[in-house]
Amino acid sequence: MAYRVIKLPLTTARISTTRGRTLVRITRKRGKLPRSSYAAYQSLARRLARREFVHDTQREDAWISWLRKAGGTKRHLDPLRQLARGEALGVVVPLVKGVAIPRMDEVLRLFAGLELARSLRSQRVGRVITVLWPAIEVGEWGESGISAIMQRGGELEDIGFRGGDVERYLEGLRNVLPGTGFSNLLLDQLSRAADSDPDVFKIRLMLRWFDDEGLTALKPAGNTGYELNLRHLFGNVRLVAAVGSGSPVAGTPPGEPVPYPGGSATMIEGKVEAWLTKFGLQPEEVLAGEVNAQDAVKRHLPQDIPSLFGGAKERVLSELLRFEMGLNDLGFSPDNDIKRLLTNTDIGFDKLRQRATTEFARETDVNSRQLAKLFRYLLPDGKPQQEVMSLLHYLDFYGMDFLEGLRARLQFDDVRHQAVFLADE
Repeated sequence: MAYRVIKLPLTTARISTTRGRTLVRITRKRGKLPRSSYAAYQSLARRLARREFVHDTQREDAWISWLRKAGGTKRHLDPLRQLARGEALGVVVPLVKGVAIPRMDEVLRLFAGLELARSLRSQRVGRVITVLWPAIEVGEWGESGISAIMQRGGELEDIGFRGGDVERYLEGLRNVLPGTGFSNLLLDQLSRAADSDPDVFKIRLMLRWFDDEGLTALKPAGNTGYELNLRHLFGNVRLVAAVGSGSPVAGTPPGEPVPYPGGSATMIEGKVEAWLTKFGLQPEEVLAGEVNAQDAVKRHLPQDIPSLFGGAKERVLSELLRFEMGLNDLGFSPDNDIKRLLTNTDIGFDKLRQRATTEFARETDVNSRQLAKLFRYLLPDGKPQQEVMSLLHYLDFYGMDFLEGLRARLQFDDVRHQAVFLADE
C-alpha cells in the first residue's frame, strides 16, 4: 500500500452549539505547532512534581481489576500502577463511551497521544504514559456515537456495537462487511476480543492493535460529563496533556491538563481520487463545502448542444452551396446529386444531435451519481470523515498494515487537515 499525504489549508473547528466539528479555512499560514508550545507541558510537569500526591490504594485496585478484565497484560498494568502512584505523568486520550468499534478520530487521537508522549520522554520531561480513557458520552455535545463502514455502493452502515448479544452482532457484521481478502482475519480478531461490555470490547481491540511502550487504559468515566470528569481525574492523577481538546498555544485551562490537537485527516481511496481528477476538483474544495454540484456535474460537458450542432450544420451546408456554385461556374449542373447531398447532410446532423443529446443526459446522470458518491466518501453523513468512518472499514480493505503505514506518514503536531491518498503499489 502506497500513501501520499497532502496538508490542506483546512482545520477542524468546533461548532459553537455542539461538540461536532466542521472543516474551515485556516486564516493563518502556519499550521505546524511552534516548538515553544512544548514549554507548556514542561511547565505543567514541574508544577505537578511539586504538588502533593495522595495515593489511593482502593482506586488503584479498581483500575487494575478493570484493566485485567479488558485484556491488559503486565506491559499495560505496570504503567497504570505508576500512574496511580504518582510515579509517572499521563497523556490522556478520550474515547467515546459505550461504543465498541474504534472510529478514525479516536485512532488519530491515539496516534497523537503516543507521539506527544514519545516527544516528551525524549525531552526528559519524565516518565510519560499514554492513557486510553472511555469518557465521552453518546449525545454529549452532539456526539452521535456512529462508527460506520461504507458499502461498495456508497451506502453507510453503522457497525458500532453498544452492548448485548455479541454472537448475534458478529454474525450480522459478517453479513455487512464488504467481502475482501482481509475480512476473515479481521472477524477472527474481533471474535477473540468480543465482550458484552462495549468499553471492555473497545479497549481489548485498542491494546491489541496498538502495542506501544507506555500505553495503558483507565476504566470508563462516570456520567457527570467529560469536562467535569477530566477535572476530577486531573486532581487525582498527574495528567500533563489531554488530546483532542484544543491547542497548547491557547494556554492551559485552570484545573485541567494542557490540551493537544488530536490531528485530522481524510482518507482518499483510489476511486475517489479518480473522481476528483475527472471533475477537476481539489479535496479542500469538497471538504470545505465550496463545490456547486450542478456546476461540477456539467463542468466538462458541452453547454449548448443544439447551438453547437446548429452552427456546425450551417457551416457545412454553406460550404456545400459554395461548392455547387463552383460547379455551375465550370459548366456542371448536378442538381439532383447536390440536393441529395444537402438532404443527407441535414438528416445526418439531426441524428448526431439527437444522439449527442441522449449521451449528454446519460453522462449527466453518471456524473451526478459519481459526484454524490464522492461527497458521501469525503463527507459521510455531512460530517468530517473521521467522525463517522470506522477503523474496520479500512482494515477490511487494506489489512492490518494500514495502521502502521498511516501512522508513519501523518504529522501530528500540525493543525492543518491532511488528505491521505491510498493506492495499491
